[in-house]
Amino acid sequence: MTEVVLTAERITKTFTGVTALNDVSFDIHAGEVHALMGENGAGKSTLMKVLSGVYHPNAGAIHHRGELVNFSSPRDARDRGILLVHQELSLSPELSVAENVYLGAWPTNRFGVLKKGIARKDPGRA
Repeated sequence: MTEVVLTAERITKTFTGVTALNDVSFDIHAGEVHALMGENGAGKSTLMKVLSGVYHPNAGAIHHRGELVNFSSPRDARDRGILLVHQELSLSPELSVAENVYLGAWPTNRFGVLKKGIARKDPGRA
C-alpha cells in the first residue's frame, strides 16, 4: 500500500447561488495518476483550483500527507509540492514541458541562477 499524499474530504464550493462542488471526497496515493472527466460545468476545474490553493472550499477538508492544510494561495500549495498544470496544450511552444510547468516559478540558487535539474527530478522542491 502506498502513502496517501492528498485527501479531499467532503469538499463543497459554492459561488453566489451556484454549487460547483458538493461533498467531493477522494484520496491520491503516491505514484498514482488520475483522470478527471466530466461535462462542461461539472466542477473539474473548480476542484483542481481548490486543491491547488486558488479557491478556498466553503466546507470540507484537505489533508496533505496526513496533515490538515488550509492553503492561503497557490504558492502555499506549491511549497508543499502541489501544482496545478493548466490544460492549455501549448503555453509556450519554444519551452520544454518542464519549463512550461515551472514558468515563473523555477527554483534558483542564492545568486538567482536557475536550478533546472531539481525541478526535473523532484517537482515538489521547485
